[in-house]
Amino acid sequence: MTDLFNKILGVLLAFVLLVGAPMAIDTMSRELTMKRSILNEMTNFIDKVTDSGRLTDADLADFYLGISSYGIAMDATISRYAKVVNPDGHNGTYTSYVYQEDIRTWNTGDIIQVKVQAIDYTAAQRLQHRILRLTPAKFEQTLAGMVRK
Repeated sequence: MTDLFNKILGVLLAFVLLVGAPMAIDTMSRELTMKRSILNEMTNFIDKVTDSGRLTDADLADFYLGISSYGIAMDATISRYAKVVNPDGHNGTYTSYVYQEDIRTWNTGDIIQVKVQAIDYTAAQRLQHRILRLTPAKFEQTLAGMVRK
């Protein structure tokens, strides 16, 4: 009886190793590629704004479409921090950055901050939660750049 049980267990393990492992590796590879692609979209968007000093509706639409086209719904928050130079009282100045709601006009030295976060889990994360009962972190990344036009 034990011999039969061991044979069945061996066949099941062989199936899991031959079919399940390559599928898991492929899924993880696709997820990492998706994350790199979203980071590239963010970097390209920040570079466009920092180089030109302008942000148009077409640029925003392209960015939102770009980050959401990799298989998972994403939400992006774009913040502008305006550079403010104040006197320090000793014949010098100090620089600070103040949050501004207007993201259409940019000046030299302003900082653009882009935060992208996933609205939902990916298929691999859902599968991981169902099998292992682990709740993986959703994608969340923040990048920033200084306008240099």
